[in-house]
Amino acid sequence: MASAAGWHGPLPTTHQFIPPLQLEVPTERITESVSPAPALWVDLEYANGSRQTVRGFAMAWTGSAVLAQWVEFSIAREAWVRPDQCTRRDLPRRSADGA
Repeated sequence: MASAAGWHGPLPTTHQFIPPLQLEVPTERITESVSPAPALWVDLEYANGSRQTVRGFAMAWTGSAVLAQWVEFSIAREAWVRPDQCTRRDLPRRSADGA
C-alpha cells in the first residue's frame, strides 16, 4: 500500500481538554518573545487542585505574568500564568550542517 500525505486516523480530540487556571490578560508592559521563544517547564494548576507539568514556551511576559504555550491533544494551548509556575529549560543546539 502506498503511503499518502495528510492526517491518518481519527482527528485529535478536544472533549477531554480542561483549561488550567489562568490570570487575567495583562494590558500593559507586555514583552513579546522573539524566535526562538524561551523554552519552559510550566506547572499548570486546575480548579480541582491538581497540577500538571508540561513542556512549553514563553510567548510573552510582564513583571507578574507569563503567556505560556504548550501542546495538548495535538493542539497548541496558551494561558497566562504566574512566573513562579515557570522554570527555564534548555533545548539541545542543532549544528548548522544538520548532523
